[in-house]
Amino acid sequence: MTREETERCIHLMYEAFNSRNLNAVSGLFTNDFYSHPLQAGAEAVTRAWASLFERFPDMRVVVEDLLIDGDRAASRTRIEGIAPEASGKRPMMLELIRVQDHRIAEVWGLTNLGEFAGARRPE
Repeated sequence: MTREETERCIHLMYEAFNSRNLNAVSGLFTNDFYSHPLQAGAEAVTRAWASLFERFPDMRVVVEDLLIDGDRAASRTRIEGIAPEASGKRPMMLELIRVQDHRIAEVWGLTNLGEFAGARRPE
């Protein structure tokens, strides 16, 4: 796959998330997709996204950095729609993503979103 094709797959995932398009999940991920943070496949992604949408209805992911090397990408994203802490700390996410045949095959991720568990909407 070209760099542009890999980049397009990554952006499609974030676009689906931001538009709350749970139906897109099956087309975005390979049949044997594996999420290391969820320790499960695409069905778990659908459940996790739905839970996040319910808990943080204004949540939106904004790509700050996207580095691509062949079929792998590293992204740093800012999470909007959740009030920052008094210190100014904001929710964010780091992900390593492997793409195969124009679909996402594997994801590793780290986030500080758990620190915002009692978060409220920004004012």
